[in-house]
Amino acid sequence: MLLSVRGLKTYFYMGNEVIKAVNEVDFDLGEGEILGIVGESGSGKSVCARSILRILPVPPAKISGEIYFKGEDLLKLNESQMQGIRGKEISMIFQEPMTSLNPVLTIGQQIAESIIFHQKLNKTEAWQKTIEILELVKIPEASRRAKEYPHQLSGGMKQRAMIAMALSSNPSFLIADEPTTALDVTIQKQILYLVKDIQGKLGTSVLFITHNLGVIAEIAEKVLVMYAGKILEYASVEELFYQPQHPYTSGLLKSLPRLDAPQGTELNTIPGRVPPLSALPQGCVFHPRCSLAEKKCREEEPPLFKLSENHLSRCWKSDQIEKQDSRTKISTFLVGNQKKFSDDYLLNVKNLTKHFPIKSSMFSKERKYVRAVEKTSLSLAKGEVLGLVGESGCGKTTLGMCILRLIEPTGGEVIFRDKNIVQLKDEDLLSMRKHMQIIFQDPFGSLNPRTKIKDIVREPLFIHKLAESKSDEEAKIIKLLGEVGLDETCANKYPHELSGGQRQRVAIARALAVSPEFIVCDECVSALDVSVQAQIINLLEDLKNKKNLSYLFISHDLSVTKHISDRVGIMYLGKIVEMADSENICSSPKHPYTKALISSVPIPDPNLKREYIPLTEEIPSPINIPTGCGFHTRCPFVTEKCKTLEPELKEVEKGWLVACHFV
Repeated sequence: MLLSVRGLKTYFYMGNEVIKAVNEVDFDLGEGEILGIVGESGSGKSVCARSILRILPVPPAKISGEIYFKGEDLLKLNESQMQGIRGKEISMIFQEPMTSLNPVLTIGQQIAESIIFHQKLNKTEAWQKTIEILELVKIPEASRRAKEYPHQLSGGMKQRAMIAMALSSNPSFLIADEPTTALDVTIQKQILYLVKDIQGKLGTSVLFITHNLGVIAEIAEKVLVMYAGKILEYASVEELFYQPQHPYTSGLLKSLPRLDAPQGTELNTIPGRVPPLSALPQGCVFHPRCSLAEKKCREEEPPLFKLSENHLSRCWKSDQIEKQDSRTKISTFLVGNQKKFSDDYLLNVKNLTKHFPIKSSMFSKERKYVRAVEKTSLSLAKGEVLGLVGESGCGKTTLGMCILRLIEPTGGEVIFRDKNIVQLKDEDLLSMRKHMQIIFQDPFGSLNPRTKIKDIVREPLFIHKLAESKSDEEAKIIKLLGEVGLDETCANKYPHELSGGQRQRVAIARALAVSPEFIVCDECVSALDVSVQAQIINLLEDLKNKKNLSYLFISHDLSVTKHISDRVGIMYLGKIVEMADSENICSSPKHPYTKALISSVPIPDPNLKREYIPLTEEIPSPINIPTGCGFHTRCPFVTEKCKTLEPELKEVEKGWLVACHFV
């Protein structure tokens, strides 16, 4: 056994509070194994990993227990001895490479520095080793890339560089802490393939931390499920997904939106949230959120019961959890709730364009532009949800902001309620804003931290003069909070006192305050844990049905978008390349880019695999968009025609638009 953790506790002593971030954790990791750790934010996953490496600040952290690595207890080593293990024997890949890479040193310098420190090679030998490692992690033109700085690399390339640095001293144990969380699905797939490939070639043991169950199904052999600092379940990946034996694991699996789920489904949710680690409940830590909880669960903490050789569960009632294929219980089909939306179009966007000018040097006469949105057209019916999907930088958010006139378009028309929004001035535009609203990605960034929740919701009522009196205003605020599932006690709280899901509910309440017909949902669930994400998606669907709302749902997550949308548009370099009914586009995509996106989506099932279509090249810059088809530099089916002639977005079947010469 390479790693054995026994009774691991990591407590943070903060004044009078004791935060029990990791609480009596036991697990083993064999040589060449990939062990996944999954759980919501605040479960203790990252603290557990950092405790192994002893890279937490002491104080306030206090680590106790036993961490045996190659037979040696890491907690008994002095700092000098630990420095000889960190980076050499045990390496770590962090979630955000930009904060982990030194911005003033080239990638090659940083990797070579680690090699020189741990392997005692000279500079020439270290540089040669650096190039070899960059080639191992499949960075093209490794010799040239080694001389570039972090800001010159794309997100995927930066993460590859981080992996190269972690591998620079041939460690036997690699900790990957959310290494794919901030990446597009296409890049995420490449990184997962890379980690598995390296693990196979080098025999490295991997501890892979993520909140994404689809990623876990794809990469892990065994899985730990953590919650409130404790392990609630441990199993092989197949047993965990097909026969979960803890209500929390079962709840997480049922909260997942899936590409293979039928249209018109409601996601199961886990009520409540992870408790504060300084005030854990008595008994089972999960009992306040558990539908099976009874008196014993509230009073006595269950041990980790051994259900089989490789399956442990911390639950008094694990025998009552249905032992069946989890795929059959992903969601509940809502009979008769299939979407019927009006043929009356609320919104028509025609040739919308947005170019951002770039400051040129004083010696250059050429004016360059970021062509964020390029002659894009779409329509939206009353009561319809149109999903917009694409990689980062494809123009999704810019398109949504231009439609609302939060950014001034360079050209085109936005016809809303038979008026061209682009031409409206002052009072007319303010009046129109009552009918169109936006929910942003990060509610903490879009809510004023110094303003109480009731005043945040009151603001649009005041601006648009929608309350007849103070008492009417207060009543409207309480009603709005109730509509989004918040009780009136939240009204006097500040944003920092609420959870991420509650803050997003406040953002939705604020958007609903003016009774809009159309809402742009800009990545509004992407920052949330899967259980909270399911609650917000169900809320948005419920509000849409009750109020006949229309949504432009912007996301990089195709599974979420397919679940909530009637139609889906796929964007690439400022243009829509495919648009169709969400069921059809996800089951039978026609454009090569859509096919590649869908092939990259992780499946929350360890035994189901799609044919993977890799996109090897990086997405081109919107400053220098390729001639012909913008996708031709990455397309596996490219011909000479694609390189010179741009395809039109044309209808290939009723309601199915595709921009490809060969569809």
